[in-house]
Amino acid sequence: MNEIAKVIESWAKATRENRKDDILANHVAELVIFDVLAPMKYESAVEYRASWDEWQPETEGEFQFDIEELNITEGNDVAFAHSFIRCGGTFPNGEVFHDLVRATFCLIKNAEQWKITHQHVSKPVELFQA
Repeated sequence: MNEIAKVIESWAKATRENRKDDILANHVAELVIFDVLAPMKYESAVEYRASWDEWQPETEGEFQFDIEELNITEGNDVAFAHSFIRCGGTFPNGEVFHDLVRATFCLIKNAEQWKITHQHVSKPVELFQA
């Protein structure tokens, strides 16, 4: 696994394990995150971290948050990647949920370490039905 894949997998693992203080360990402080849930745009790691409790679902047992089909394009000091993220779990009331979202990551290399500068997680919605 290359270094960029390790950064993204580390983010996913921290999210899956609800390790709030580790989720943004490989992100720059002044980043932009477009997220699937409102408010849709965060302009810093601090702002995004503050929202975590508002949208992270409470689950019983293990929470699924798996990177699938990760594709990486890497330059000397800039890279981007895209993937799907398979989410799921069981709410405390026993209801099971599953979802599939898409994600794009932009990274820069600082002092020989890759950091995420932009992250975009989204899901298409059907606007019109026949």
